[in-house]
Amino acid sequence: MSIPSRLARGVLTLRCCRSATSRSAAASRWSPVSTTPAFNIQSQGMATVNGGSLLKKMATENPYKDVVRYEFKNRKWNLQHVDFYSDALATGFLDSGLQPGDVVLSWLPGHFSESMVLQFACSKSGLVLYNLDPSLATTDPEAAKEALAKALTLTKANVLISQEAGSDVNYVRLCESVIPEIRYFDFAEGKPFVTPRFPHLRFPIHTGFDQDDKWGMMLFKHFIIPSGNLDDLLKGFKVDGTTPLLGELVVDGKGIPTGTGKVKTNDEVAKSGTLETFSKILKKEFHTVDGVGVVW
Repeated sequence: MSIPSRLARGVLTLRCCRSATSRSAAASRWSPVSTTPAFNIQSQGMATVNGGSLLKKMATENPYKDVVRYEFKNRKWNLQHVDFYSDALATGFLDSGLQPGDVVLSWLPGHFSESMVLQFACSKSGLVLYNLDPSLATTDPEAAKEALAKALTLTKANVLISQEAGSDVNYVRLCESVIPEIRYFDFAEGKPFVTPRFPHLRFPIHTGFDQDDKWGMMLFKHFIIPSGNLDDLLKGFKVDGTTPLLGELVVDGKGIPTGTGKVKTNDEVAKSGTLETFSKILKKEFHTVDGVGVVW
């Protein structure tokens, strides 16, 4: 079978796979923590509105307002960009069978723009986000594998999102070590992903360009579906300020998760400034996210 045909079949499986039972657990102590004062969402009359809805309102009123520049790949985003891609990602998640309350474990660094898009996508779709610090893999790969396994177990994540490689670390190979089924599973066959070690996991995803020799992981870009029918896919579920968004992974001194903490709602995340870029975008405060510079 040619690679193009395998890719085409792989994309079609997004509409075939369905997630496991919804989870109500949530996010992680490692998140890009804001050092800026939290803003009062109530002052804008949005006390019970989720960040995703507020973003859409601002993007409609002022679509070309620049809000963030990522030093990594030198990408600048305005409100329209953030709203469009987060809406498309939220649509892709729900279209693949995920439901509000399902859990996403992000193993992405904070200087990736995908992290920001993921935060707003979870806010719009009612998914619960956990963050696991990927930098541990640069100093202690074995500890990083243990941390990933513990995080998957504790959060009961339905989705794992990792970078393909970075900082001289091949994160796909680390994922394969923790989840051996990734090595021989092929999403192009149209079957749901199953691993006895983490029975809740349905979509291991990486942010790389292709699936060559990585057929057991989906591509992040394949979940970007700009069909504009997010409300239909929510099937009547109302995402508001009380909807859970961000949980907490309690970690020990080595960075290994030992438990989960409080799950924060959309309102609590926006008001607390826990997610720095998320909060600054909602304040329409332009800022630059430091990274490693332009990478071609």
